[in-house]
Amino acid sequence: MILRTLILRGRQKSPAVLVPVAMMLITLGLGFMVAGVVWPRSALPVAHLGTAWGDFFRGFLFGIAIVMEVGGVVMAVAAATRAKKL
Repeated sequence: MILRTLILRGRQKSPAVLVPVAMMLITLGLGFMVAGVVWPRSALPVAHLGTAWGDFFRGFLFGIAIVMEVGGVVMAVAAATRAKKL
């Protein structure tokens, strides 16, 4: 909802706008996925507060990554179908 109002305000029907935003979401999602994978091997002191906190933050990063990637794929499919109609 926030993404829609801030970035895509009034330009939601243009595939030229939707495709770069979708690719940005997919790229950020992959970045969060990498951060989740390397979290246990991180040298940050926050990563080693305890097993429960480490698992929580790692799962949180994976969750954000999945949501961003799915959102990006949905937006890319919507842009492709709109481009086909034009």
